Amino acid sequence: MFEAFIEFLDQLYWPGYGVEFEEENPKAFYQQLDKFKKQHQRR
Repeated sequence: MFEAFIEFLDQLYWPGYGVEFEEENPKAFYQQLDKFKKQHQRR
């Protein structure tokens, strides 16, 4: 799911954004990753 989130961010903004976001603001990154996981869980 981590890789899917990085790809999603890169497509939404620009290539490399996901990694940059994780490095610059890890707290917000992991909060958003958690939300992403919850929205994309298979039920």
